[in-house]
Amino acid sequence: MKKLCLALPLLLLCCGCNRNSDLLPFLGKWLGRFEISEIQGGGTAQDIKRETLKGYVQVYATSRSYKMEMEGEQEVINITGTWTIKANRITLTPKSIIIDDKGGEDKRDPNKKFIASKDVREAYGRPLLLVESADKKSLTGLKITIGNLLGIHRFVKDSF
Repeated sequence: MKKLCLALPLLLLCCGCNRNSDLLPFLGKWLGRFEISEIQGGGTAQDIKRETLKGYVQVYATSRSYKMEMEGEQEVINITGTWTIKANRITLTPKSIIIDDKGGEDKRDPNKKFIASKDVREAYGRPLLLVESADKKSLTGLKITIGNLLGIHRFVKDSF
């Protein structure tokens, strides 16, 4: 019993020093979208709805890596990279961007919206900052442009 009494404070001290506890709210799968607030050069509400990218971010503890997938009417964007946390913000830094444009320009449907690959690479080739909500259930990005689209990323926690 005496050994247990001596070991208990040491055990509590070690448990209280978990330096990774601040990571836990960010880990897991976040469902969301790139919400467009404005199309520079003009666009209707229907255009804004059709240009919206939908997808997810999966944040892993392993190697502090992440995977993001965003999908538009004619493209799927897969991004992998690493992340860092500072206070209630996570910064996603890309390492790889793969764009599936569903057959390229020759097979593109002119009746569907499409974001040029160079615009996607320019926007997602830089670190993406997301701010955690007070209830730790959503992440919201700063305003960015993707080509002529101005908007923010918004994700909601799906699973751990």
